[in-house]
Amino acid sequence: MMFDSFTRRRLLFFLLAILFVILSILFFARIVPSYSKYSTMKNNDEQLTSECYLSEPVDVLTLCQKCTPYERRSKAKACLPTGYRELILCSKSNIKTIRSCPMPIHVQRQKFWLFESVMFIFALFAIANVNFRQKTLDKQMIERIKRQIGENDE
Repeated sequence: MMFDSFTRRRLLFFLLAILFVILSILFFARIVPSYSKYSTMKNNDEQLTSECYLSEPVDVLTLCQKCTPYERRSKAKACLPTGYRELILCSKSNIKTIRSCPMPIHVQRQKFWLFESVMFIFALFAIANVNFRQKTLDKQMIERIKRQIGENDE
């Protein structure tokens, strides 16, 4: 059985290590700032839900940025599809509005490398666990062989 080498102490250490990793990830996820270079929208006239950008040329006033928690909770139309929005100005009608935009590349890259790092740590842990288990099984096999040789000699 695989768990024969797990003592309570090792199991407790393992659970504490997992808890530490989870809390570390949550802690660093909150500390890492969003890379928004622009201030959040505050003017009420910017919150228009006009869809003039579908039929007119537009000028982008602010680049794609993450929606605020309030916008996500209130399910603002521009924030629903991706969670990111940009402020635009429709050229012909001169209306400021917001529209949904895809997640910025740097955010995708950051999430990718975070995922890869976590998977690498899990892989290292799995390799260490397999090596430890193999050594334990080898020791048990050697002890059995020694006992069998000792029994045959008597």
